[in-house]
Amino acid sequence: MKVKSLLPLMLLALMVAFVSCKKGPDKLIEKTWKVTNVVSKGTYNDSIFQAIKADLMKVDMTFKDSKYTMNSEGSIIESGTYKLENGKLVVTTEKGMNMDAIVTKESLTLDTPDFLTTLQPK
Repeated sequence: MKVKSLLPLMLLALMVAFVSCKKGPDKLIEKTWKVTNVVSKGTYNDSIFQAIKADLMKVDMTFKDSKYTMNSEGSIIESGTYKLENGKLVVTTEKGMNMDAIVTKESLTLDTPDFLTTLQPK
């Protein structure tokens, strides 16, 4: 399964609120994050989920200077901008989709109807 076909899932994946922190969520997010785990919520059969997971495990996301980029094996598969609004990170991609994320110093957690995806600083 191609990572590009997973783009809508990844875009939906960033729909969760920020967790407060002394350092501030705007500073915590400013780095490159690597997908370290993907857990299925049972909406795909196991063989399809394993193919999707293999593709997602190759993804990293960079947040820097109000710019957002999603890469897979060195190729940019999505980009856009990000900002904080009402304590939440809002990412606007080329396709106009907005996203929220839970971020701590150690992890970025993405929760969608299909997956729970964990990223760690690269």
